[in-house]
Amino acid sequence: MKILSLLFFFNLVLSLQHKALGQGFSVAPSRISLTGNPGQTVTQAVNFTNSSTVPLTFSSNIQDWDRDSVGVKVYYPRNTRPASNASWLTMSSNSVTIQPGQSHQLILSMTIPSNATTLTHSMVFFKQVKEQLPKKDNVTRLGVNVLIEVGIQVYYTPPGLSQGELNFLAFEDRGIQETPTKTRQVALKIQNTGKVNKDGFVRMELTNKDTGEEIKVDAVTLAILPERTQWVIFNLPISLKGKFLAVALLDAGPDYDLKVAEKEIIYRP
Repeated sequence: MKILSLLFFFNLVLSLQHKALGQGFSVAPSRISLTGNPGQTVTQAVNFTNSSTVPLTFSSNIQDWDRDSVGVKVYYPRNTRPASNASWLTMSSNSVTIQPGQSHQLILSMTIPSNATTLTHSMVFFKQVKEQLPKKDNVTRLGVNVLIEVGIQVYYTPPGLSQGELNFLAFEDRGIQETPTKTRQVALKIQNTGKVNKDGFVRMELTNKDTGEEIKVDAVTLAILPERTQWVIFNLPISLKGKFLAVALLDAGPDYDLKVAEKEIIYRP
């Protein structure tokens, strides 16, 4: 029972966090890409808006991060990853208080070192500082502290890096998986041949080769670091039965060619 109660509380806090972000606070941009020559200092404004009815105070913290095999971010202490630029960054202030209905701006500065020749990245977090409310005697209350934390990806891209391409490397039928409910799963392995970060999305359609029925699948967004491979997973209905042609489309934007991969899959009862 204690475990269930903790899980309920955790989910409640997450829900309230999402609501607070949507209705009371915003920060922009969510991603910063800086460029420049070694020895330069370049800057970017970070804008905060508080549309709630209470003051909000945030402190900043910088961490390293990477992506795992399916693109999920994994965080590390600052200056511990080979592609970190955390030590290059400074904020005009390490904390900020935004009054209700007001906006505020901080300046992020990056001093580019002399050996900066590859893409680097870090994450600047802004975490709400919890206010200590005065205690009132003889009053019992059930309180929930809603703490907001937002992260901004910060990239440094040296001039002239190879853009490369996004390519399909593999198209796998992984059969029935527990995710946690049973689904049929297919996976596509994507390669970024360039030296810059790339975004895109993968669309997929299934066509029943016996009936001609077309089944559209929700697109999956893709963000992949330079010279990496990454799996994109599609979970399909367990009810699919028959012989299907699966067609996947890899779209990295108007500057890149659309890539296509096909696979014939037989789903048996």
